[in-house]
Amino acid sequence: MSAKVLVLAGYGLNCEEETLHGFEHAGLSGQIRHINDLIENPKELETAEILAIPGGFSYGDDTGAGNAYAQKLKLALWEPLQKFIARDTLAIGICNGCQILTNLGLNPPTGTPYGERKIAVTYNETARYQCRWIDLKITSSSPWLSGIEHMHLPVAHGEGRFMMDEGTLKTLQNNSQIAAQYIKPGGTPANGEFPYNPNGSLSDIAAITDETERILTIMPHPERGMFTSQRDDYMQIKDAARRKGQAVNETADGMALFTNAARYFEIAQKKSA
Repeated sequence: MSAKVLVLAGYGLNCEEETLHGFEHAGLSGQIRHINDLIENPKELETAEILAIPGGFSYGDDTGAGNAYAQKLKLALWEPLQKFIARDTLAIGICNGCQILTNLGLNPPTGTPYGERKIAVTYNETARYQCRWIDLKITSSSPWLSGIEHMHLPVAHGEGRFMMDEGTLKTLQNNSQIAAQYIKPGGTPANGEFPYNPNGSLSDIAAITDETERILTIMPHPERGMFTSQRDDYMQIKDAARRKGQAVNETADGMALFTNAARYFEIAQKKSA
């Protein structure tokens, strides 16, 4: 498969290795690039089909989570980024990457130009860093989320609360740009209740897309929930499978995003053949 993945790194991003591993496990090839190297050679974006900004704590979140990294991207790479987005490409921001892409204005409500920030990702209502497993209902037909109804993934953030004005929220809802929402284990809405909604996010929002649905900004970590052995309930799953004489699936919910990205370009290549 020829789709090329570019995973950004540098200044406190710290999940680049796991993120690239997810894409490679799905059959894609890629490389990790420090943001300064990409600034020196922005033409690398012209040959990439997927851009991923992973989790971490860029610049120590000193000026707000993801803000400094977003400003560096905007000042040095805004035009190449716009050209990348204009092509038939995919982009994902995970946790700190979600904060970065949101600060860049790359998940705006329909009708709003890229670069205009209408959404904020701010401090958890608990005023504490939250590191726990949560459940999600998928509410988008984004290429990243195709065929997925529910996910069980970990969160690890101090600033994960999506906030916006009522008009922006309404637009996102009307145009199906809310990609995932926190739910209780039984499948009912979290309705803002902690710990099911771990940060107090408006309307239980965990992920948002742009209007093309090709750019996904997601606070939970799919790369930390790619394999069943990573799950918080792994021992229960293992014991239940053993009693039934069944094998435990190697991959878990998070891997589906990476598999979907690979499938998106596989289908596109078949259509163009």
